[in-house]
Amino acid sequence: MSRTAAKASEPAVFRAAPPPFGLALLAGAAGGALVGLLAQVPPLAAAAMGAAAAAIAVGIRHASAHRLVATERGVAVKGGGAPGLEAPWQELRLGFGQARWPNQPARPPQRYAILADARGRSFAFADLFGPGTPEPVPGLDGRLVPVVDLRDAPLLLALVVERTGAWHVLPPELQAPPLSEPAPEVRPEDPQAPRPRAGSTPRVGLLGVLAKLGGALAKALKTANIGWAVASFAAYGFLFTWRFAVALLLQLFVHEYGHVHAMRRTGMRVRGMYFIPFLGAVAVTEDAFTSRRQQAYVALNGPVWGSAFALVPAALFLLTRDPEYARVASWWALLNLFNLLPILPLDGGRILQALAYSFSSTLGVALTVLGLAGAVALAVRFGYGLVWLVALLGMAELLSESQARAGGRALRLLPEPARLGPDQYRFLRAVAGPPLGSPSEEHYLRYLARVEKASRAAPLSAGEMVGWGTAYAGLALLLLGAVHFLTLAAGGAGPAQLLR
Repeated sequence: MSRTAAKASEPAVFRAAPPPFGLALLAGAAGGALVGLLAQVPPLAAAAMGAAAAAIAVGIRHASAHRLVATERGVAVKGGGAPGLEAPWQELRLGFGQARWPNQPARPPQRYAILADARGRSFAFADLFGPGTPEPVPGLDGRLVPVVDLRDAPLLLALVVERTGAWHVLPPELQAPPLSEPAPEVRPEDPQAPRPRAGSTPRVGLLGVLAKLGGALAKALKTANIGWAVASFAAYGFLFTWRFAVALLLQLFVHEYGHVHAMRRTGMRVRGMYFIPFLGAVAVTEDAFTSRRQQAYVALNGPVWGSAFALVPAALFLLTRDPEYARVASWWALLNLFNLLPILPLDGGRILQALAYSFSSTLGVALTVLGLAGAVALAVRFGYGLVWLVALLGMAELLSESQARAGGRALRLLPEPARLGPDQYRFLRAVAGPPLGSPSEEHYLRYLARVEKASRAAPLSAGEMVGWGTAYAGLALLLLGAVHFLTLAAGGAGPAQLLR
């Protein structure tokens, strides 16, 4: 069986929306700081360990709660400490209702959907809007069941409608397949766009080259958020020096524009480039990657551009023997080496994801968790506060990607995915969640479009895995050697102090 066929048969797991982590993280951080004071552990490291422990505890509790598992044969509800619904698709029953809110008689009731098997065991779910939890509702067997908050409630409803043939849920005008959308316009930087034949490009002089470079620079500056860049410059300049701030922002700009260039070249829409004081910068796209090759290409382009830019001060050092140039080059090389650590959401973590998920999703999750655990161990051992922040961001992104991955598996289980479009999903969301036209509707449709693209992401072939893995390891080794050489040339100034 091919990897694509295996992915199509993977079960889709629908979990309840994760509880708010904010209060848990604050409580964990406060408890960790208190324990750190008693055990004479640095307060920042102790607070970070406490927050991480709280996040893990909440995550384990959430993972053991009610969840619905859908396969090609049927559905089963697991977790929660009691036997749940279990039925093949042809025996599944679907209904709808409205749940009241406890102690809030004036609040509009919450719409929900409910599934039941032949024995009457039931599972009620909804896309809850607003704070609180509605009252339990009666199942088909008369027992009260909780209304589980599922962000992917429309996807589960779509799966039930197609697998059970319950098209009557949709109004008549939405039961017909949506019209096919026109083919997307090919962007000039799309690799699939037609290229001029060799020798047909007119020659340009020096002025033409400068004009092209100026246009590229103007486009890059337009992509960046100038306000956040000024805030970052002020922060770094206040803590260090204005020279250091300029050097750091230049490297961050070139590194992130490498990602932006790769996104545009592969046809992804770029929202912008944002500088974040004390955390660096990030290039944000409005799309999801359509293949693991695209994911690896976009992730590796940032360190490649940044490393190439670090050659400028390195060359100036070789020409002038001024250690200041070696110091700048060593900082820049270190920043790119740090980004290649196999930790989500760093570039190295995304490359590792592209490689591991191409083999299997189980390996992808395992290596991502292993990378985050390694980050925590690194932070504890050396006291790197920045690594703690990266690990916490990686944990949050892992939870988000887990939900998106479940949505992608649900889409692959649809017998006729082309029969459902944005209008159908808007209606299915409204019958068990926020009403039509709610402010969150557009955001959900964008999320659904990203999930749909990610669900069709083609894995890397064996040869591509070897090639991208070799490129990743080779660049990391080159940067490691450059940091060592340039640090010695700069008089032994340790660039690792930046992480503390």
